[in-house]
Amino acid sequence: MRRLVIGGALGVFLLSVVLVACGGSTTGSSGDQARRFQDMWEIDKIEKDFHRAQTQKNIDLMVSLYAPNATMTVGQGATASGLEEIRRFWSEEAAPFKDENNWMSDHPAYKLEITVNGDRGTLHFECHYVDIDTGEIVSATTADFDVARIDGKWLITNMVGGTTVLEV
Repeated sequence: MRRLVIGGALGVFLLSVVLVACGGSTTGSSGDQARRFQDMWEIDKIEKDFHRAQTQKNIDLMVSLYAPNATMTVGQGATASGLEEIRRFWSEEAAPFKDENNWMSDHPAYKLEITVNGDRGTLHFECHYVDIDTGEIVSATTADFDVARIDGKWLITNMVGGTTVLEV
């Protein structure tokens, strides 16, 4: 009987140690996973708003995705720094925003990549521009972004864009 009581007490003790250890780790881990999931969702929203801004030619939405001191490099070393230069590029030079182009900006979901590390992360995707009138893909680009949580909102801090070739 004595052996049963001691064994039972030891079993309860060990079980409580295991539960406390796992409980603490699971709670922290679940909280970290929830935060990471939320961060990735918010970074993914940048991609969705980026394509929506181009399709709708919404320059204000496009510029709202960038941090105040962001940089953007496209093509052969054409760099824009700060919101004013970024706005000028999108509104004056970017093909999707030109009046004569009636394009829808889309992307293949499987080519989306997001990383998160605390308040910083990266975002990569391709843009496929479809002429709405003809249904043809007229251009394909790729972009790599550095993003950061600034005052509670994920924003683009650096963008490097270029062209890509669609493969069958």
